[in-house]
Amino acid sequence: MKSLNAPTWLEQLAPDHGAEDAVSRERQKLFILLRLVAGGGALLLAPLYLLLIGLPTPQHLSLFILSLTPFVAIGVLKRTGDLSFAQNVSISGWSALAVGVCLSAKGFEPVAGLLLTVALIEAALALDAIVVGAVACAGLVLVAIHAGLPLFGDIALSPGRLDIALAGAPLLCYAALLASGGVLVERARTRADRRNARDLGLLTAAIGDIVAYFDRRGAATSVLGEKHRAYGLEPNDLLGRGFLQRVHMADRPAFLALGAQAAADGEPSQATLRILVNRPDRDGGVHFLRFEARAYPMSAAEGCADEDSGAFVCVFRDATAATRAEEEIAAAQRESKLAQTAKTRFLATVSHELRTPLNAIIGFAEMLANPELEMRPQEARKRSEYARIISESGRRLHEVVNTIIDISKIESGAMQILIEPFSLSALMDQCCDTLRAKAADREITLVCNHPPQSEDVWADRRACKQILVSLLSNAIKFTPPSGRVSLSLAIEGAHYAISVKDTGVGISPADIARLGEPFFQASASDDRAFEGAGLGLAVVRGLVGLHGGRIGIESAPRVGTTVTVRLPQDCRNSGKTRAPVKIETVQRHAGGGDRSGAVKKIA
Repeated sequence: MKSLNAPTWLEQLAPDHGAEDAVSRERQKLFILLRLVAGGGALLLAPLYLLLIGLPTPQHLSLFILSLTPFVAIGVLKRTGDLSFAQNVSISGWSALAVGVCLSAKGFEPVAGLLLTVALIEAALALDAIVVGAVACAGLVLVAIHAGLPLFGDIALSPGRLDIALAGAPLLCYAALLASGGVLVERARTRADRRNARDLGLLTAAIGDIVAYFDRRGAATSVLGEKHRAYGLEPNDLLGRGFLQRVHMADRPAFLALGAQAAADGEPSQATLRILVNRPDRDGGVHFLRFEARAYPMSAAEGCADEDSGAFVCVFRDATAATRAEEEIAAAQRESKLAQTAKTRFLATVSHELRTPLNAIIGFAEMLANPELEMRPQEARKRSEYARIISESGRRLHEVVNTIIDISKIESGAMQILIEPFSLSALMDQCCDTLRAKAADREITLVCNHPPQSEDVWADRRACKQILVSLLSNAIKFTPPSGRVSLSLAIEGAHYAISVKDTGVGISPADIARLGEPFFQASASDDRAFEGAGLGLAVVRGLVGLHGGRIGIESAPRVGTTVTVRLPQDCRNSGKTRAPVKIETVQRHAGGGDRSGAVKKIA
């Protein structure tokens, strides 16, 4: 059915409910338009009547009121949305007006016949055989009145002609039979259409897709099935331009091109569209879902009318789950690739860290086993030096292996800590004294600052010592000669904040995201390498996590690094199976200090 292209005021007169598809909507608008014309004509005749005849009699005033019944029918349709009920109101008005004209206006019997014909036609369009029969009975009454038959007692209301009654009654009955036959045929067609619609609805429900018909302009003319209701959408939300308005702005050209391409090629075309649905998401708001849209041209169907040229039927399949699955697969593949890369890097690094001391041990052991070296007493100093190198390499190898074991225990949750009270200030002094000689060899100033401590900390003393030694060793290692390394302690509420600050090379922006990874060693530039396995910060992360603490790192290339460890004053309730903590990192500007433009993220 072609659209009426109704103006806005006609759309406002149409009901907001009652139309299940575009055809029903157009029927409602056509009904309203025709009743406006009929009722408007009666209103226009009223001034002419007053001008030519004068004030109306009560009978004529009653007829004028009956002529305004079309407006009543419009109001009924607007309020109820029931087109059949509104049609019955209109038919009753026409029939009553026809009887009234025949009774009160002599010489206007032909007008009454025309009014009755209109009522009969409208009854046929209403597809109600009972109403057709009622209108036919009213017509027979009019024929009898016109013929002068004594319907009310023995008094004939008007002298009529029997020949008119004899001719008009059969014609009226024949017209009523034709209308009834049309009603029966139309009802049969309607039942068939409903069965087809039901079958299509069952089919669309079985395949789980939204199926809609669109005209050449992309306006939805009908929606099949009930699948759209699963997304909180009603037919009125999709009919007309409603569907296009729900397509994401960036996808609308693709949707319009979808139907045009299908009509031009005569073959199905496909696209992925984002459509706004009314189904709430986890946050309670509405959102867009991805649908795979497949358009089929109507011109490819047999018996397609010319007016359907360019029209198409489109099947929408929810692709949200498939898209999410593809994204998850892609993410898993990326993680697998990163894990493989990390595994390769781990094996290469650990092999190097184990091979270096082993090579030294094996090489110098072979030299010590050389018989010529034993036969020369003057080589005793070399033998002593070789033995020292072997011992240092063994200790280094032992340290690397123990650190790897510690990391494995921490990550598996097997690491156990012994919580006991001890003086954190005294432990800090002890660690600084242990590493002061190493710092002096590198011409680095090592300073320890801490306030008087009134209470002991409840923590694992060995783990805390390992944390302090690891952080101080890293600071000394990455600080050039004449630099400065400071260890300080501050009380922040129920936590102790231990800070290790250096004036070393700092950390480059490319490395800051990987801090704390096993065997990863950060530097300020790519042209300088430092000895070490890169395991210290990884162990510190795990030990701090076991105590329920946090780690913060602030750094800038060629400025220095500050590592702050915050531990609870009482770690007895921190748990013993915590995972390694994430490192809070801040990339400082090269000018030193914090600025408002500093970037902070969770590594």
